[in-house]
Amino acid sequence: MEGTFVLLGPLDLLQLLARGGKTGVFQTITPAGKGAVYLQGSRVTHAQWGQLTGDEAMLEILLLKEGRFRFIEGAEPDEVSLRRNLDHYLLQAIRRLDDRVEVSPFDRVKFGQGGRVEQLTLNPGELALFTHLGKPISVLDLAVASDRPLRMVMTILGHLARLGVIEVEHRAPHTARLTLGIRDPLPPYAHVDELLLSAWRLHYGRFDHVHVRVDNRTLNLPVRGSENLGGKLLLGTGQLIMHELSAGQTLMVWPALPHSHADR
Repeated sequence: MEGTFVLLGPLDLLQLLARGGKTGVFQTITPAGKGAVYLQGSRVTHAQWGQLTGDEAMLEILLLKEGRFRFIEGAEPDEVSLRRNLDHYLLQAIRRLDDRVEVSPFDRVKFGQGGRVEQLTLNPGELALFTHLGKPISVLDLAVASDRPLRMVMTILGHLARLGVIEVEHRAPHTARLTLGIRDPLPPYAHVDELLLSAWRLHYGRFDHVHVRVDNRTLNLPVRGSENLGGKLLLGTGQLIMHELSAGQTLMVWPALPHSHADR
């Protein structure tokens, strides 16, 4: 088996070989030098890149973007410099790349068929998300449930989706279920997470107001985006009094479009 990195890079190729249970050496030839990774199924036992061996050599090879490769089945290393599963190194490499699956706050996520979570070395933020993935959940709801900033959750999920640990069901932006909060002083706008506002505008176009449904009423409020609001909609005290609202209420919020309506 041999070829170039035009269609698939080392990240993808090594993952495919590991999932196929292959044992052998994955050799790379690039203008910058030569490398080799020895596989035993899902485990990697040795990596060499120039004068580097072990973890640093493994990461250098995984981050290659050009060159050729060859896989020689059955080859074994003369030494052992790696003692972790391939998934560990894939995750470390992906954290160094700005190359991830794009995730929207409105997408639904679940564990992937090929993910082996128990074999990954995860940081506390990633582990906090996994405790809420017992069933498919929207990215926004996951951020709320895990009490993590929406931007952080989207970034982590994008990386893990690239590994196949989770699967992403892309969905058009729709109505968001938000919890009403108070912030004073606050200009006379409804404030929602800037990532929600960006996702809505990317899909529906420019708008400056949102519909807010509470009980049997639907309000039309000017809107602005703010950082790190997640599942909250913020209003000033004066607005709460004016509209007879209370902090902690659950609101359904969607774009107020000039000539059409958003999916609800």
